[in-house]
Amino acid sequence: MANYEEEVFHRRVQQKFSERFSNESTNDSNFNQNKNGSSGNPAAKQSPYCIQNFLWLGLAILVFYFSDFGKVVIYDQRIKGSWFWTGSFFMGLHASIAIFLIFWLSFWKKISSEEWENKYPRAVPIATAAFILGIICLSVSLWPVWGWLTPVILLILFMGGVVIIAMLG
Repeated sequence: MANYEEEVFHRRVQQKFSERFSNESTNDSNFNQNKNGSSGNPAAKQSPYCIQNFLWLGLAILVFYFSDFGKVVIYDQRIKGSWFWTGSFFMGLHASIAIFLIFWLSFWKKISSEEWENKYPRAVPIATAAFILGIICLSVSLWPVWGWLTPVILLILFMGGVVIIAMLG
């Protein structure tokens, strides 16, 4: 019974936030049409092949090429090795959880993303923590090479990776 009350409270809070931070007239009219059962058009899913995704992908390719990222990671002696391998471990953990959730559960087992939190409640927080720790460790390890550009380079490369995954999935 307490779980049901928590769910109702959670939905009320979400509704209050969405009403406050979004265009109320548009959301209220769409919500009321769908709630009353009339034929309202649900929000269309955005295609992963939009211009901004191609821009992120192109920018990531340019950054990878002009920063010599591959050569720096393999050959540069300025990289702090222990920080790099720790960051690589955390990013690998993050990628493993993402592969498990996205490919194994969604595509293979046909479990929707809404059910992930019910079946594996710790997966998303662990993946998030691993990603944050991985980015911090990789930034520390690569800082001697690029300095203040390191977080920018990592962000652009990460967004390029996200776009590739979105286009494949």
